[in-house]
Amino acid sequence: MVKAWLRDEDAGMSSELLTGAVGLLGAVLGAAGAVWAGSVTAKSQRQQTQDQLEATQMRWVLDTKRDAYMRLLTRASMWQSASWELFNSLRNDVDEEERTEIHRRKNGCWQEFAATSTAAMVFTTDTDVQAATRRMQAALLALDRLSEDRYRRTGHDGRAGSAEVFRARSRECEVVAASLAGRIEAALNLSVAPPGTGAPNTR
Repeated sequence: MVKAWLRDEDAGMSSELLTGAVGLLGAVLGAAGAVWAGSVTAKSQRQQTQDQLEATQMRWVLDTKRDAYMRLLTRASMWQSASWELFNSLRNDVDEEERTEIHRRKNGCWQEFAATSTAAMVFTTDTDVQAATRRMQAALLALDRLSEDRYRRTGHDGRAGSAEVFRARSRECEVVAASLAGRIEAALNLSVAPPGTGAPNTR
C-alpha cells in the first residue's frame, strides 16, 4: 500500500514536472517569437527610414541640378543681351559715360555666366550637357569679342559689315542655347527615370 502511494506520488510529480516543462517551453518559444517579430519590425522601420533619406537626397540633388541649369541658361541669355546692348550703343553713338556703364554691365554678365557654368558642370556627369555648355561658352565668347573689338575701335571696317557678322554670331548663340536646353531637359528626365530605364550619358 505504501509502495502504491509512492508510485502515485511519483506519477503526480512527473506530471507536474512535465506540465511545468511544457509551460516553460511555451514561454521560451513565445518570447523568441516576440523577439523575432520585434527584430523584423525594427529592420523594416530602418529600411523605411533609409529609403526616405535616399529619396530626400535624390530630390535635393535633382532640385540643385535644375536650379543650376536654369541659372546657366538665364545667365547665357543675359550675357548675349548685354553684348547686343553694347554693340548697339556703339553703332548709335551713345555718349561715353553711358557706353562705359553698358560695357561694365556686359563684363558683369560674362563673370556671372562663367561662375554659373562652372557650378553647373560640377552638378552633372552627363557628357552631352558638359559639351553643350562648352559650345555655349565658345559661341558667347565669339559674340562678346565682336562687341569688345568694336568698343576698342579695332578689327572692323564698317558698321554695316560688322552688324551682319554680329547678327550671324548672335544666331549661332541662339542655336547653341536651344541645343543646350534640350540636353539639359534630357539629363533631368533621366535623373528621375526609374532604375533600368536609362542612364545619363557618361561615355
